[in-house]
Amino acid sequence: MGFKLGKMVKFSFLILIFLTINTYADFGKESISKISPVKISPNENARIYEITASFNNLTLKKTTVSKPKDSSFQKFASLSKKDKYAIQVLNEKGNQVLIMGIGNPFVIHADHIGYEHNHDFIGYINRDIEIAIPLTINPAQIVLLSQDSFGFKEVSRINLNQFK
Repeated sequence: MGFKLGKMVKFSFLILIFLTINTYADFGKESISKISPVKISPNENARIYEITASFNNLTLKKTTVSKPKDSSFQKFASLSKKDKYAIQVLNEKGNQVLIMGIGNPFVIHADHIGYEHNHDFIGYINRDIEIAIPLTINPAQIVLLSQDSFGFKEVSRINLNQFK
């Protein structure tokens, strides 16, 4: 009886130490400030940036002030590990005010009968993306990020101050 109790106490102690170390490690991480699309009201005007993006480039098409479309809320969400690309919005100080995952929208797959598992039928396309930002935020840059197993890398950047 005492042997089993000793093993159980040691196991509980190890779990407690692991949880304490894990919690302590999370406090040291820099938090990512996110403005989720849910906090942007579809009933209020927002600054809408229409950009054309590819796997290696960003170009600004148009900027308007209007109510955001419902489709822009459904397409893009908060960042996840599955997102190959992300859009980051920075203010004048270079601080992040918005980050959203966009998945991998630049790759198109074509299936050919008998070659469904072959990855040779892949092409790259450009995508039009709408980014809704509340009028209270003054963005200075839009950055396209690529995510791999080591983190994010900058792919392309648009300086919005040159268009004002």
